[in-house]
Amino acid sequence: MESIPDDVRRFVLTSIPSVPYLEAALLFHDAPRLERTAAEVARALYMQERAAAELLEALLAAGVLAPGAGGAGCYRYSPADDALNEAFGRLAMVYASNLVGVTNLIHDATQKSAQRFADAFKLRKDR
Repeated sequence: MESIPDDVRRFVLTSIPSVPYLEAALLFHDAPRLERTAAEVARALYMQERAAAELLEALLAAGVLAPGAGGAGCYRYSPADDALNEAFGRLAMVYASNLVGVTNLIHDATQKSAQRFADAFKLRKDR
């Protein structure tokens, strides 16, 4: 299995909250001229339309997508800047050749964040 380059690793750890988020972003990245709705993304990623709509709103807020010309509920790939576009380009190449490594990195980061959150609520004995 290939290692994940440091720049891609940093991008994943700081910008990719879940595998579905990544897959939705790459769906748009791989066909940048195509506009899609939540229903179309849901079908492509085998998920509920509501979950797809939430992903699209998150990608819009992150500057990855923009509203499409096709009316309300349409989105298109439109990264906020060249650096974000390049980061997704690099991530797409690494993901294509090391899907398991990238997904494990995302899951590990998510699990650690969840554990830190849970730890914040643990009752501690006074010593």
